[in-house]
Amino acid sequence: MSNSSVERALSGKRVAIFETRFKDEFANLVRKQGAEPLIGPTMVEAPLTLGPELHAFADALRKGAVDALLVLTGVGNRKLVTLLAPIMDKEELRDLLAKIVVVARGPKAVKALRELGIKPQVVAEEPHTWETLLAGLTAYMPLEGKRIALQQYGVPHERLTRALEDARAEVLQVPVYRWQLPDDIAPLEHVIDEICKGSVDVILFTSGPQAGVLVEVAGRRGVEATLRAALTRMAVGSVGPSCTEALKNLELEPDFEPEHSKMGHLVLEAARKVTEVLARKRA
Repeated sequence: MSNSSVERALSGKRVAIFETRFKDEFANLVRKQGAEPLIGPTMVEAPLTLGPELHAFADALRKGAVDALLVLTGVGNRKLVTLLAPIMDKEELRDLLAKIVVVARGPKAVKALRELGIKPQVVAEEPHTWETLLAGLTAYMPLEGKRIALQQYGVPHERLTRALEDARAEVLQVPVYRWQLPDDIAPLEHVIDEICKGSVDVILFTSGPQAGVLVEVAGRRGVEATLRAALTRMAVGSVGPSCTEALKNLELEPDFEPEHSKMGHLVLEAARKVTEVLARKRA
């Protein structure tokens, strides 16, 4: 497909998106391709306080009872610093982390750690999934008998936790923020209705939990089967490998995934693939 054809491919299409933090930016990227974004935020950040789990993490660090910290997101590491501030200042946290193995899932996590003065010993290789993170950590150190602190990012990472425990490591959960449904789910319900009516052409996921919430809310409304059937006639895009894995766990098969896991690349990949995908699915 020529560049000019790509630029026109999404024109007039209706594109469902579920982003919360960057919904306006994402919607504008869709509009620039001539498409109409349907915005149905699936999650909002639930505030956390300095609770028992973070106290336990701080105590374990001070006692030298943590062997490694796995940093899954940059924003999560910054929130960790903020949440610990009443009992541990940045300098103490930096000095304690300098004594253990620190693992970063990707570039954003690396950047946040460097802001704290920490250079991670292990950085997950592309595509920066939990599997490449685990592979890097396993290559760096034996896990049996080790105590691994795992920074959560919105929801507990059950598969990584299970894999660490299968390697006979003890996992210390470090929650820094959690996701919950928005107070007003009317926009999400509207998008679900439009999908079920077959009036959406493309659906773009930027995280796995978005798909989980979409299916859950559809199920509550008694339209999960209708929604799943409608998705078989739409172009479904995933922002990257971790998101794709989550979709497949929900028995949803994405039609495309960009080479780089970014919103802009996802929209451009949708423009490249939409004509072929819809022709095949709607034949």
